[in-house]
Amino acid sequence: MVDVFISYSRDNKARVAQIAQAVSAAGYAVWWDAELPPHRSYGDVITEKIGSAKAAIVVWSHQSAQSEWVRAEADVARNQKKLVQTAIDDVMPPLPFNQIQFAELADWNGEPDHRGWRKVLMSLEELCGREAAPAAAAPVSPPPPEPPRPAPNNWSAQPAARKPSFLPWALLGVAVIAVALLAWKLLQPPPAPAPTSTPTEKTAAAENAEAAPASDASAPTEAFTLAAVIDDPDGFTNIRAGQGTQTKIVGKIFEGEKFLTYRQSGQWWRVRKADGTTGFMFRKYIRLVEGGVVSASEGYEWKLDGPVVIADSSTRELTPADAASLTKQQARLARNEIFARKGLRFKDPQLREVFGRYAWYTPTSDVVELSPIEKANVALLKSAEDAAQ
Repeated sequence: MVDVFISYSRDNKARVAQIAQAVSAAGYAVWWDAELPPHRSYGDVITEKIGSAKAAIVVWSHQSAQSEWVRAEADVARNQKKLVQTAIDDVMPPLPFNQIQFAELADWNGEPDHRGWRKVLMSLEELCGREAAPAAAAPVSPPPPEPPRPAPNNWSAQPAARKPSFLPWALLGVAVIAVALLAWKLLQPPPAPAPTSTPTEKTAAAENAEAAPASDASAPTEAFTLAAVIDDPDGFTNIRAGQGTQTKIVGKIFEGEKFLTYRQSGQWWRVRKADGTTGFMFRKYIRLVEGGVVSASEGYEWKLDGPVVIADSSTRELTPADAASLTKQQARLARNEIFARKGLRFKDPQLREVFGRYAWYTPTSDVVELSPIEKANVALLKSAEDAAQ
């Protein structure tokens, strides 16, 4: 099935080839140059292709704005609520399409983070029901040959060429890595067993006092203590899995939506949404809320959901591998997360601050009872914290 249909004027074919290739590189099946069977009319085929596509990109230019075919195709797409408008010249879409927003691509040369191109990808994600694959800019392939068609100033399209599959090589690479990792693990000495002794029977407040030393302001933190909003003229900013525009998009933050971050070096900062989504955002799009610091005493109306570090640390006995990758600060928060779920009132102001931002945390008692699993996990995480640098 075709995901994206592209409507344009033949005069702009070389320019539209770049758009078609970028849409294909984003993981969508494209129909943009006509291969018409000899027994079917051009109008019937075009209507069928638009109807079967999930989105229709119309490329407006000085030439296409005068084309009756392009206008007709845009009208079909608009009526089917799948129209995505772009402009490659300094031109407004003709009536009545000038009442609908469009993405300006006149200065776009394949950059994945171009404002106009980001708008196009966002529309395709919504209309096609899946996220665009991150793609590096690639050289534009020459447009396919032009078949005969009924109108001189109109449209052409063909399914994007199928790229050779690298899946077998990828699977072979994964297998080689897996074998190497298995061999490495077999050669390692056995890990030290988790502490078998559980904390002695005493009040949970005393137990927690041992587990929560005074805050170290110099330690790295993932506490997300700064409130922020975006400052992006597009009205939204992507949250990415890594530091760079080629990494996977894991979420979006829209204009006016609050989120959390902390002061970091570099151009990409870690952020966290109210629903717990965590990732990286380009620093220039982040504007700290006045004062910057989120305080549990401020009575803010939005709260975080989800776990702080480990979601099931109260129900599953953790292993050394679970704690091995944690930083000193993460191990501390993971351990105290177990007490927070029980509703413990923390003496440490940093812990009160961190857990006060979570909707599930309700401080109710100075003494809480831990299950045997929770006690074992507290001991394991305490050992991980002590061992971390």
